[in-house]
Amino acid sequence: MEWTQLLSRERWGSASSEDTGSSATEFRSAFERDYGRILYSSAFRRLQDKTQVFPIGRNDYVRTRLTHSLEVANIGSSLGRIVGEKLVEKYAELRERGFGASHFSSIVGAACLAHDIGNPPFGHFGEAAIEAALKKLRSRGEIPEKFPEKFEGNAQGFRLLTRTGDPMAGKGLKLTAAVLGAFMKYPCSAGFSGKPECGIAGKKFGFVAEDEAAARFVAEKTGMLPVGACGGNAVAWHRHPLAFLTEAADDLSYLIADFEDAFVSKIISFDVVREFLFPFLSPEERERALSIAGRESEESAVHYVRAVAIGTGIRATSEVFLARERDLLAGTQNRSLPEESEFSEAMTRLRNFSFKNVYNAPSVIEIELMGFRVIEALLEFFVEWVKSPRSAKGGKIALMLHGEALETASENARLLHLLDYIAGMTDSFALATYRKLHGI
Repeated sequence: MEWTQLLSRERWGSASSEDTGSSATEFRSAFERDYGRILYSSAFRRLQDKTQVFPIGRNDYVRTRLTHSLEVANIGSSLGRIVGEKLVEKYAELRERGFGASHFSSIVGAACLAHDIGNPPFGHFGEAAIEAALKKLRSRGEIPEKFPEKFEGNAQGFRLLTRTGDPMAGKGLKLTAAVLGAFMKYPCSAGFSGKPECGIAGKKFGFVAEDEAAARFVAEKTGMLPVGACGGNAVAWHRHPLAFLTEAADDLSYLIADFEDAFVSKIISFDVVREFLFPFLSPEERERALSIAGRESEESAVHYVRAVAIGTGIRATSEVFLARERDLLAGTQNRSLPEESEFSEAMTRLRNFSFKNVYNAPSVIEIELMGFRVIEALLEFFVEWVKSPRSAKGGKIALMLHGEALETASENARLLHLLDYIAGMTDSFALATYRKLHGI
């Protein structure tokens, strides 16, 4: 892959696909405009009422999906700027085309801002709830047998960005191929996810069959390499190199920031913070953290530790990216950047402890189980429209879902529209809808 092509300004879904402004003289780059389109979209605003990990409302401090996404974007922007400075210095063709470090920063920042935009309500367990409901409905013959068994938030996000999100003229938010490429952590279809030849890019799937054209556009314009086994009709590609920075920014943010939220929520103690986050600090920084804890408060010390740990992670991640640039461009990098860093062991220990003790804390389990019940019940209530759009109930549901135009479409198309509707709900709207429909 080549950097000048990887930074493609061509736009998907727009009447004029290419942003032709000179990057040397532009008032706002194409990628900065992408950042704004995501930031001002209704789907992004809805993240303010979607659970990150801890229940919204019980503690004003803890992060929502929106604050998490803003923090990931900040980390991603820093990573993009750091590696961009080195790459622009290294490659004359980037300088000749007017590219600077700010372009790398804006691309990764925009991709990070959107990274959770397709996630359903009630945290990641919302995905499991949708999958469980689909499995039950499939067993009863109420949805098409061939419909994918898995629901994937990343694929839903790509669908929103390229098809359903705030369409004014054309499809989706009309983002550049570079930003969409950096967004796609899993640039493969459901049929190729999990196959060894896809490597890290096939851990999950990144788009559904209906959105394959958009994925092909991104891969073609940025020059992403097809996975060899797919041949000329590939529906799987190796990652855009900047997608590794998007993934790393998310990893750094949710592991370290969620630990801070766990402390504020009194799920873990300061001693636990010391055990798992102090490895990211220098001896001098550890001494300062302990001094803050004694002089001010443990909470102030935890805020300091979180800030330093994330800064350390940014430095280590950018170093690995630059060291692995050849593998990233060749499509042969098959481990995440934090896994390759000097803090790999500390990240693994932090991840393992968090999944066992933080993400399974009683307050987290409560919101997940409540969300599971709500999402499952909503899908079961609305699914009659998928099978019988002309029935009395189906017709009313169509009005509620704004799906009247899909009466003669395929069952697959109606089911996708229903999932778009459910995934786009906020926590409170999903709960309120459930209560209204069930007379609670």
